[in-house]
Amino acid sequence: MLEQFFQCPYCWANLSYGHVFNEEFQGFNPKNLNRLNLWLSYNPSEVLQSSIFVRKGKSIGYNLDDLAVGNSLFLSFSNSLQVSDQFRMDLRLRYSELENRTDGSLYFKGYIARLNLNYQFNNALSFRLVGEFNDFDHQFFIQPLLKWNPTPFTIFYVGGNNNYKHYDEIAGYQIEAEQVYLKFQYLFQL
Repeated sequence: MLEQFFQCPYCWANLSYGHVFNEEFQGFNPKNLNRLNLWLSYNPSEVLQSSIFVRKGKSIGYNLDDLAVGNSLFLSFSNSLQVSDQFRMDLRLRYSELENRTDGSLYFKGYIARLNLNYQFNNALSFRLVGEFNDFDHQFFIQPLLKWNPTPFTIFYVGGNNNYKHYDEIAGYQIEAEQVYLKFQYLFQL
C-alpha cells in the first residue's frame, strides 16, 4: 500500500493505492484487483467535522447472481455539526456503483443517506432520532430512542422502528414493518 499524507491545522488527506493479489469469495477467486483511495477530512473545530472518501478500482460484485469483477466507484460524505452543547446533527451519504468491464452496463448503482439527531437533556436523559433512506431498495426507516441512564448500573430505553417501502407511484411509501421496544436494566446488590 502506497500512501501520501498531507496535514494542515484543520484538514487531513490520505491518498493510497492498493493491489489485491488474490481475493476469494464463495469459490470465486479473481486476482490482481487495483484500487485507488482518497480521503479528505476537514475539522476546523468541535462544532464542525466533515470528511469525504472516494474509492475507484476493480471489485467483486458480491450480491450478483453470477459473481463478477467490475469497475467500482464508492463515495462517502459525512458531516457532523454540534449545534449546541446539547444538540448534535450527523449526516452521512454513501454512493456505490459497479460497472460491467466488458459492455459498460451497470450491475448496480445507488446511495444510502442517513441523518442522526441527538439531544442530551442532561447527564442522565437523552433522545436520538435516526432516519435513513436506501435508494437500492427504495426503503426508508425512522428510529426514535429515548434513553435514561441515572447511574452507571441503571438504564432505561424506549424506542421503535418504522420501516417504509415504495411499492408503486399510486401506493407510494407504505409501512412495511413496525417495532416498539423497551429495556430496563438495574443492578441489585445482594
